Amino acid sequence: MPDSKQEISYFGRLSKKSILASFGAFPYPVYLMDSEGEILQTGGSCPSGIHENREQQLTGFNGKHPSYTFPAQRTRQEKIREAVKTFSPLSFIHVHASATWMHTIFPVYTQESDQPLFLVVVGDAKTDGQEKWRNSYRDLAKSSALLDAIPASVIVVDAHMRLMGWNRFSRDIINGRDEDDMNRVNPFQRIHPDDRDDIVRMFLDVLICDIERTARFRMHHRDSSDYRWATLRCRRAVIEDMPCVVAVVTETTELKKAEEEKEKLQELLQQSQKMEVIGKLAGGIAHDFNNILTGIIGNAEMVLEQLDPSSPVYENIRDIHRLADRSAKLTRQLLAFARKEVFCPKVMEINEAVADLLPLQRMIIGENIRLVFHPSEASVFISMDPVQLDQVLTNLFVNAREAISGCGTIVIRCETSILPDHEGIPVRPLIEPGLFVRISVADSGTGIDDKVLPHIFEPFFTTRAHGKGTGLGLSTVYGIVKQNNGHIFCRTKQGIGTTFDIYLPVCGNNQQEKTVYPGVLIPSGSSNAILLVEDEPFVLRIMKDILESHRFTVYTASNAEEGIRVAREQQNLFRLLVTDILLPAANGVELSIQLKKENPSLKVLFMSGYAQENIEQMKKYEQEANFIQKPFMINDFMNAVHKALALS
Repeated sequence: MPDSKQEISYFGRLSKKSILASFGAFPYPVYLMDSEGEILQTGGSCPSGIHENREQQLTGFNGKHPSYTFPAQRTRQEKIREAVKTFSPLSFIHVHASATWMHTIFPVYTQESDQPLFLVVVGDAKTDGQEKWRNSYRDLAKSSALLDAIPASVIVVDAHMRLMGWNRFSRDIINGRDEDDMNRVNPFQRIHPDDRDDIVRMFLDVLICDIERTARFRMHHRDSSDYRWATLRCRRAVIEDMPCVVAVVTETTELKKAEEEKEKLQELLQQSQKMEVIGKLAGGIAHDFNNILTGIIGNAEMVLEQLDPSSPVYENIRDIHRLADRSAKLTRQLLAFARKEVFCPKVMEINEAVADLLPLQRMIIGENIRLVFHPSEASVFISMDPVQLDQVLTNLFVNAREAISGCGTIVIRCETSILPDHEGIPVRPLIEPGLFVRISVADSGTGIDDKVLPHIFEPFFTTRAHGKGTGLGLSTVYGIVKQNNGHIFCRTKQGIGTTFDIYLPVCGNNQQEKTVYPGVLIPSGSSNAILLVEDEPFVLRIMKDILESHRFTVYTASNAEEGIRVAREQQNLFRLLVTDILLPAANGVELSIQLKKENPSLKVLFMSGYAQENIEQMKKYEQEANFIQKPFMINDFMNAVHKALALS
């Protein structure tokens, strides 16, 4: 037996009386049985109130039809068991004397009982009876040419789920049969097996409950095996005293495809929105963490400057400083993911830059893949943010790892190249020729299909399974390369592998920027006054200590409003404003605008764990404003201060 009543019932709970009354003047017997085959109540042409009494015979049927005898109880029990087993309408033929009867059994639940009952609808199985019914339908159809003019299938199905009427579209387009062959068509055989029971159940709802229903399902046309989506709308009608269902079927395959595409786009949008939320969360965490690291690094360096290297705690403090520096690099990765970091291009020697990144990349690709690096023969310099270079290589290595099944090799090669001469591949004439450094990442994977290749740089395009990737990896690589005035090409062969060639302009300045580490003192001695605005108390305190240790006069404020008040109290005599961009209420950019109105010669140094859209405002003052990323070393900070004051 099924687990729930809904699985066996073809419509909602009704009373026995309402079920049988739905057949009204039905010219054949209709009756309800229990699971043992006992006849409980009759309807249709059965005499009112009669109950089955073994082999009781019903005769006359209002004088219209020959006599009818119920099938034996044992036969009814066998058919009930079959109906329960398949959970589908069950039809069978019962012959008595000279009469042949069609019986159809429907499992139902009623308001009077928690046990399933079985509705039996009886009809004349002879062809002439069906022809009379069909002729009545055709006479009805001929009264209006609209049925044949409708560009959709219109069918009529009787209480035994037999096709009794159709229009021209159903005959020619859907079934592809001659008029005479349509008699043998079973309309439900065209329905996808997974949808068939629901549609049969819906027809019974309409037939018995006299309601209008709509459904979407899959069906095939003519003799094709390809299923198409269709929408069904049906209502009950009575023809020749016989209740039936009139249905209109319209193909909606293109609409379904459009809806599926819309759903995919909606999923991508939701995924993008989710990634944006995660990015904001990561950016917020990184910003707060950068403030903490600023305090840790600053305090560690201040202590190191005052400690004798022979002190037993000196190495401990240096370890704190090193760990804080490593943590700062991790937060930069978070900010890069959140796209809330101000990119800072640096002059880098390409061989050294790539070699520094490879240890982490080896951890990403795993032990089963060998990573081989071929540096360029001569030193080549580029100007690029190291975080962006890390992003590009990480995305390419992850893609290469996914393309390699089992063991394999990834080869990264650096060399100088003239862009137009790219492996014999013609390059667009709009690309200005020049000297480039080519970074090639080649894998021994499966290669990229020719149909997929034109789309690989499109946002959200991915060949991975649902939920396994956003499709943003290569589009991010493409964006970063273009942002750095570079170009990217892809060479691939099925079964051999894929190579991505990245061209970046060679930097004319070959002076590589080196990080200045603690211990190198910068000459100070300036008596210039500085207004320092920072909302984190511990960061404010250490920065004040750093500036004062370099003999600057420092005034502090924790927000923009307080900064304006302090500036006015000191008659706007400050030479330099050092302010965090993100402040409560008004931000640092707005603060600088207000103070520069009152003191046009004021220099500005912005700082932030990350800069949101406010950085665009800052760029308006690019000639006068400077920026330093948190966390920073003391010497980096003092370099930025001196640069802002034009003292170094």
